[in-house]
Amino acid sequence: MSDDNTTPLPDDGGSVPSHARGSWVRRHGPGTLIGALIVSVAGAAATIILTALFGGGDGGAGASAAGASGGSGTSADADVPPDCAGAACTGLDPEVTRCGGAGARTLTDNWARTMHLEIRYSPRCDAVWAKLTGAQVGDTVSIATSPSGRQTATVQTGHDKYTPMLPVEVGFSARATAVAVKGNPDQDIPKGYTIRLGAERTHLPTGGPSTTGS
Repeated sequence: MSDDNTTPLPDDGGSVPSHARGSWVRRHGPGTLIGALIVSVAGAAATIILTALFGGGDGGAGASAAGASGGSGTSADADVPPDCAGAACTGLDPEVTRCGGAGARTLTDNWARTMHLEIRYSPRCDAVWAKLTGAQVGDTVSIATSPSGRQTATVQTGHDKYTPMLPVEVGFSARATAVAVKGNPDQDIPKGYTIRLGAERTHLPTGGPSTTGS
């Protein structure tokens, strides 16, 4: 019966006696010049491979994460002026115009189970809009300002929606409304349930922390 130590290895193509393997290690181990060179070359190769795989060059994970954030509410966003102000913002999207970025805040809000209604305000644009979260497809959200401004939006997908903007003018007051058109039995919200809230000029902030995002 042959010695287990001389059983051919799958990739050897032949038998290698154990004493021969030990002799080779003693002659070429890490303590020898040849062994040190082998370790150095192997280490350099491993470094090159890892750098190529995980080095995060242009377009890597870091860049992707930054792009996914959209830049809303960042300091860089604050340095870029919005596209409108006051009456020029009427009917425009607060995100597209950058009014919903840095400095935008909630004047007042109200809840009905998971439904959350807010009146949002941008000091940079001097404009307001209504924002609804936790809603269902088909629910509506609207905002009206004195004397006759009004904007309405419907949840088309997902659970969130905000209206286009209205300007803040002299004698400002705003009323926001959200309607659970189909209701939400899982949250005990009946069909047609309505959330209402209002804001006056006294709600307009003079400073303090902001809440970014539309």
